Amino acid sequence: TAQALYDRAVTQKQAGVVAGIEVLRAQVQLQSQQQRVIYYENEFAKQKLTLERAVGIPLGQAVDLTDHAPYSALEPASVEDSLARALASREDLQSAIAQLRAAQAGRQAAFGEALPSVGLTADVGRTSNAWDTLRNTYMVAATVRVPVFQGGRVRGRVLQADARVAQQQAQVDDLKVRIEYEVRASLLDVQAADQRVRVARSAADLAASQLAQAQDRFAAGVTSNIEVVQAQEAVATATENYLSALYAH
Repeated sequence: TAQALYDRAVTQKQAGVVAGIEVLRAQVQLQSQQQRVIYYENEFAKQKLTLERAVGIPLGQAVDLTDHAPYSALEPASVEDSLARALASREDLQSAIAQLRAAQAGRQAAFGEALPSVGLTADVGRTSNAWDTLRNTYMVAATVRVPVFQGGRVRGRVLQADARVAQQQAQVDDLKVRIEYEVRASLLDVQAADQRVRVARSAADLAASQLAQAQDRFAAGVTSNIEVVQAQEAVATATENYLSALYAH
């Protein structure tokens, strides 16, 4: 566009329609756009090198990207479904819940040390002074254990287990709240990104229409090319905003 504007300004200057300042202004804009093109071509080449290195392609091999980033509006997802999916699939939450269950089992084990226990031992065998006079022998013993003097130690272990359970429960609750925050924030970002794409695309279309009208007005001699230069910058800004919104989406 800048090249076409410059050529038109030169032609009109030769025809005596516009002043030389119009040609100078168009040439400045053309060189400014050329600098922008050189910068982005260099950045694009370096990004392709980064891609080749990540994929494992030799860096000297030429790469031609043929696929463009498609845009399609995402299906609306409810907060309840997304939150339920996150709570069921997040490995960090599952790990925290497993640690909570382990702490609860440890508390039950500590509490069980204060309970009485009953043991039963039985032995069956054959005994004698000689092999030909072996006789069957039996022994059965029952034991009852009552931890009378271990109340303080057991109570201390139960308190420690209660503290671990409370700590793990707090971690699980905090993690659930954080997951809900991340889910809600992500859904808001998705909705905002979709709206940004639509608005940016509309702004890019309007900027292109503005540029076309400014070129027509300049060609007809109604206005100077200042209006065209401003329209060019508006198109560039709107295009960059659209690409940024598309990338965010």
